Amino acid sequence: PENFHLVGNTRSKATISPTPPSMKRTLPAESNKQDKQTINVDADETNEDERTERRLNWTKDEDIRLATAWLRNSKDPVDGNDRKADQYWGMRNRNQLKIRWDRVKKPVMDFHGCWVKTNKVYRSGVSDDQLMEITEKMYASEHSDKDFMLKHFWKVVKNERKWSAYVKKEQEKEKNKGATNKPAEVVNLEDNPDIRPMGHKKAKNELYGKKKTPEAYSSISEKLDKFIEVSMVARKDRAKMAETQKILANSKIEAARLNDEAAEKQLKCKMLDTYRELLLATTTDMILML
Repeated sequence: PENFHLVGNTRSKATISPTPPSMKRTLPAESNKQDKQTINVDADETNEDERTERRLNWTKDEDIRLATAWLRNSKDPVDGNDRKADQYWGMRNRNQLKIRWDRVKKPVMDFHGCWVKTNKVYRSGVSDDQLMEITEKMYASEHSDKDFMLKHFWKVVKNERKWSAYVKKEQEKEKNKGATNKPAEVVNLEDNPDIRPMGHKKAKNELYGKKKTPEAYSSISEKLDKFIEVSMVARKDRAKMAETQKILANSKIEAARLNDEAAEKQLKCKMLDTYRELLLATTTDMILML
């Protein structure tokens, strides 16, 4: 009886469920290695006991491996980079890696756009460190003074053709959707998307006085001042033209007068020469001349 608790007692077995696949993150080796083995992104210097299964923070090493894995798969000459999401992430834990990629690609694209702008504006006379500092300030100014924390990720993809093509493709998607968010710019860096042109109706209302706003009055006043200024300049130009024409006319009159005086003097001189010859001639010469 004292051992009654051992009789017929079913021994409970502790069941250990395997780690769900969604809690593992594995990535392939770096692109410069030839083997196809996968790499456990959790295999870093951190103690495994300290890393919880529901940890959300990613280390820089994990981000670099994720970017390298993306580039490596996109450079596959057989499969290419046009695979669906399920196929692309099939060789790893699809959910965690895809979620991470979707979270980091937008800020990385925005920072890349700022970097391209900086390099186009400061073509020479600026060091790489200064360019990076300017780029970081530009990114912070466009993102509520938030610093860019994924520089390690961006350095892996910034010079890759696949990345440039991907950014361009994402821009086209945003353009087709008519999204208002500003995508990262690669080529065109001179436009200012924050300043929108005046709409057709608003322009007509201000022109015909249907909307008497302070801005409208200011615009009309500026246009009036500009018109008066142009009119005064045109009036001065016309006055100068009339004065020039008057001077030319006076010059012609003076030239004609001088010509007349010269002709008259020439005639007088000729008459004097003839009279002198007559006075000096003898009587015989005069008879012969007659």
